[in-house]
Amino acid sequence: MAQFSSATNFFIRQFKKLSLEIILLLLLFIACCWGLLLVADMIFEDRNLQFDEHIFASIAPHINESNTKIISFITFFGSQNFLLPAYLVLISIFLFYLKKRRDSFMIVAVSITSTAVLFLLKSLLQRQRPLVPLISRAHGYSFPSGHTFSSIVFCGILAYIVYKSVQNSLLKWTLIISLFSFAFLIGFSRVYLKLHYASDVIAGWCLGIIWLILAKWILNKMEQTKGLPGLLYQPDRS
Repeated sequence: MAQFSSATNFFIRQFKKLSLEIILLLLLFIACCWGLLLVADMIFEDRNLQFDEHIFASIAPHINESNTKIISFITFFGSQNFLLPAYLVLISIFLFYLKKRRDSFMIVAVSITSTAVLFLLKSLLQRQRPLVPLISRAHGYSFPSGHTFSSIVFCGILAYIVYKSVQNSLLKWTLIISLFSFAFLIGFSRVYLKLHYASDVIAGWCLGIIWLILAKWILNKMEQTKGLPGLLYQPDRS
């Protein structure tokens, strides 16, 4: 009984050391893992397409030429044609203008590893895309949505920069919410255009947030144990 009480007190002390930020990130990580597993089970284990068909049916009355033009413009920001140059510009700013080599390393590491994870999952799961898209047919497999996953990761990096650098709380949270809202809108655009199922997009959202949290944790550990580059806006010691 004494040993149980001692162990309980130990875990309570450790829990109290956790910051609110860490607790919220942990809860978000668990929720996204649960959501990803739930969607994957629905699609690959149960072969249940009712949810995806229901979402397509709900969007159908709102499909018209004007909306399609707007949505097609929005979906561009989740493509590699936009994200690759955007990453290069962001990395160049940190490397050459701000002289923050560690931060540029972090951006490179997160972008490359996220792309590798995305293509690995797509090649393993090999879900086919919807048969009749509204615009020209996209290549590759459907699950998870690459546009959604990549935009969440990129907007997450920008949101972290805002979180660390913007002092005004109202402006800070307005920008962060706007960035993630736009990333979610990119995901919706993929369903509207029938280039992905809704379940692909939900998986992309969940996986993107999971990867951002994992990347933050891994890079923190690298900084602590090996002295390798850490997170954004940590001061250089050189």
